Amino acid sequence: MTAPFALLFVCTGNRFRSPLAAAFVDRLTLGLPVVVSSAGTMEIEGVPALEEAVSLAASCGVDLSSHRSRRLRAEDVRGADLLIGFEQIHVRHAIVDAGAARERAFTLGELVELLAEPKDVPEGPVPARARALVARADERRRAEAPRPAAPEIADPYGRRAKVYRQTAVEVQRLSVELSSRLFGVPGDGVVPLEARRKGA
Repeated sequence: MTAPFALLFVCTGNRFRSPLAAAFVDRLTLGLPVVVSSAGTMEIEGVPALEEAVSLAASCGVDLSSHRSRRLRAEDVRGADLLIGFEQIHVRHAIVDAGAARERAFTLGELVELLAEPKDVPEGPVPARARALVARADERRRAEAPRPAAPEIADPYGRRAKVYRQTAVEVQRLSVELSSRLFGVPGDGVVPLEARRKGA
């Protein structure tokens, strides 16, 4: 029996970007053998998601009220088929400090670009297919090196409400793209954030 595909999102405080992405992908892959989790590079444990994250998630039908932050540990990355950060510093931290495998660690924007327009999608169970696509993405990355860096998603902490929303929209957009390209699922499992307006 094929083991579930384990996907780990990593940001800084594990209170906005990574819990949002994890929640979106978890919703989109509901019923599939995919296990999604998140962690942060800072030593913050047991703190709720930022109010902005909870509110924006709720507007998409996703509940982050029970989320509690946790720090990235070596045991988290050992079982991960894929580790995704939002900035290069997240990926470097995971590789250098937590021992993540370089060939399975990407930023979100980078991986979505590398997965674009596959010539032929591998067949088989979802986990095996996703692992093959991750391996192909790494092969493409190495073959095209040095390649332009994909845009990072900066931390909105302490910024205006508009910045939080813009960040959440981008996280959602890329999470939907990732889920479609890696797991072959449609993106209609979450309400699009950009379709809603403040106060609506």
